[in-house]
Amino acid sequence: MFEQLLILLSDPIAIGVAFGSVTLGVILGALPGLTGPMAMALLIGVSYSMKTEYAIVSMMLIYMAGAYGGSMSAILLNVPGAPASAATALDGYPLARKGHAGRAIAMATIGSCIGSMMAVAAMATLTPWLVEVSLLFTSWELLLLVILGIVMAGGLSGEDPLKGLIAGALGLMLAMVGLDDLHTHPRFTFGSTYLQAGFALIAAIVGLFGISQVIVTMAPKDIGLVRTAASVGRVIPRWADIRGKFRVIFQSGIIGTFVGILPGLGADVGGWAAYGAAKRTSKEPEEYGKGSIEGVTAAETGNNAVIPGSFIPMIALGLPGSAGAAIVMAALFVHGMKPGPTFLIDNLQLFEYMVAGLMIGTVVMLIVGLLLAHVIVHVLLIPRENIMAVVVALAVIGAYASQLQYGDVWMMMAFGMLAVIMRALAFPLAPLILGLVLGKLFDEFLRNSLIISDGSLMPIVQRPIAFALAIIVVLSIVFSIPAVQRGMSSLISRVGKKKLAKE
Repeated sequence: MFEQLLILLSDPIAIGVAFGSVTLGVILGALPGLTGPMAMALLIGVSYSMKTEYAIVSMMLIYMAGAYGGSMSAILLNVPGAPASAATALDGYPLARKGHAGRAIAMATIGSCIGSMMAVAAMATLTPWLVEVSLLFTSWELLLLVILGIVMAGGLSGEDPLKGLIAGALGLMLAMVGLDDLHTHPRFTFGSTYLQAGFALIAAIVGLFGISQVIVTMAPKDIGLVRTAASVGRVIPRWADIRGKFRVIFQSGIIGTFVGILPGLGADVGGWAAYGAAKRTSKEPEEYGKGSIEGVTAAETGNNAVIPGSFIPMIALGLPGSAGAAIVMAALFVHGMKPGPTFLIDNLQLFEYMVAGLMIGTVVMLIVGLLLAHVIVHVLLIPRENIMAVVVALAVIGAYASQLQYGDVWMMMAFGMLAVIMRALAFPLAPLILGLVLGKLFDEFLRNSLIISDGSLMPIVQRPIAFALAIIVVLSIVFSIPAVQRGMSSLISRVGKKKLAKE
């Protein structure tokens, strides 16, 4: 690990990639309507021509910096630049209204960087251990892990778990289009030679995140993004603000890392979970929502710790913990690599380079974040029409550059319209992305499992780990049903009332 860190530090191109990726992520994350995953989706096609190490680290840093960048507009405008910064706005904007925008941005930056560094340390420690455990798995366990990842992403995304499960199933179905790997038999191609290669992953991702976001952002609505709440002021962190916040930073970092490991939750859940825990354990909970520096610190530490945490299951098990991690996984596929139990065996140096890159990127994010604080105020005033025009151009370039096919551009537009319809119907996109990315693995593991067992499903019952995973999958689906959730809530309420009556 130390050797890769020295290699990265001695490579001026790598340092330039780190600064460029972090700067791009912070700016796009700060602009309402643009997010880190969307920026990754736009650039994934361009990254195909980059050196593998640079491309993967660049994707990761854009994702991480994008989550942090959302705190800028959350504090200055009360409009989170990314969903992950929604909790930050609760205390960040009141602080800005009081003339303490600089303090809020400084502590958001400190919390984001420490939370990210904690999660990177967990990534370096837990990933090899998780790989050792996963090497005990056969095709049956890996198949059930893929199913569990999609089910958890669907069940825990959005307000309606059933819609999340449907979105995940749709992603799996779309991934089945094309020639199957065993007999090269066309599936669901409807006679189209273009579809024999399946849906282009890059074009699909660009459409789902890029084009749909442009359409949603440009929809007529009164979003009031023309004025900031106050001038930024001093952004150099004060020791008086940092002192006494180490407990909440450590607590929020652990929560965010754990949330990142669980598939499908995302940085917004990490931010809210860390914010809620900090409020419950705070000595001044009444200050939360009115301008609490501790609240801003907790939210930003939690949501940024989710990002490196989501890479842990992606690398070790081939299960991305978030939509952004799924895009990083897609980038690995594009560069001919397959995340999963054998990834560290085949690409140990790349893994160490990724960890070193995230460490360097965290330090770069601290520098860039503090330097850009005053610039972001002016960037936020750019008309959204101008920004979206650039986004569309990048989307078309990214979709076309991956395979140099005009069909991919039309495919991008089709997936963009699908995403718009799903958003209008309140279907989450994260399970769809996970299903689309994991579909090939699902197909491979299912086929291998049935070939080995001669078509029998009995190994699921005979193998303890597979049986346990199957039970978790079934329970996850059952408890995602609204009627079951209401029944459980009613049962818990009745049991609680009976205990109170006895007391």
